[in-house]
Amino acid sequence: MIKNILITGMPGSGKSTILDKVIVQYPQKVGFITREIRKGKDREGFAIETNSGDKAVLAHILFNTPYKVSKYFVDINNLEPLLPKVSNFKQNDLLYLDEVGQMQLFSDNFKKLVLRYLDADNIAMLTISKIYEDEFTKSLKNRRDVILIEINDENRESKLIFITELIKKIIKARSYITERNRFKIKGNKVEISSAHGKRNLKS
Repeated sequence: MIKNILITGMPGSGKSTILDKVIVQYPQKVGFITREIRKGKDREGFAIETNSGDKAVLAHILFNTPYKVSKYFVDINNLEPLLPKVSNFKQNDLLYLDEVGQMQLFSDNFKKLVLRYLDADNIAMLTISKIYEDEFTKSLKNRRDVILIEINDENRESKLIFITELIKKIIKARSYITERNRFKIKGNKVEISSAHGKRNLKS
């Protein structure tokens, strides 16, 4: 069953904005958002904020570390202490990560968290880089339980609506599966009761 949503697009396409607008609708959620650090009009780095309000600076132009993407130095020692805070979740929590990109992927523990989210029974919603790709990100995009949605300036609003409705449909479908009284076997047919009435499926 497809229950993992990967949002991709070029930098500035609105991936994080869409993620933000979706997760605000769900009080039960676990994950983190990556936000820009700006001084005036200049972007100086990136900070992480978890669902519980914990924050850390992921990358900055003034850092001095072995890991660098463009002009930003990445400090995985700031990232990794936050990972345990978003590693435990309940059955109905919406899981989210922003983003699966080159900066975050310097951390093997981050990769483990990504797989933990995607392998869980929960709905997981992740943004993923379009300009950086390696074997790990390729494997994520090729998973059978993933839908990959590309965002651009023209389709941003329509994709927001699509993702919002998609999550609702996944939640509804999963609720049907757990409610055995919705299904009745009659001969070689299965009768399904839903909000729209009853339907028959042939075996």
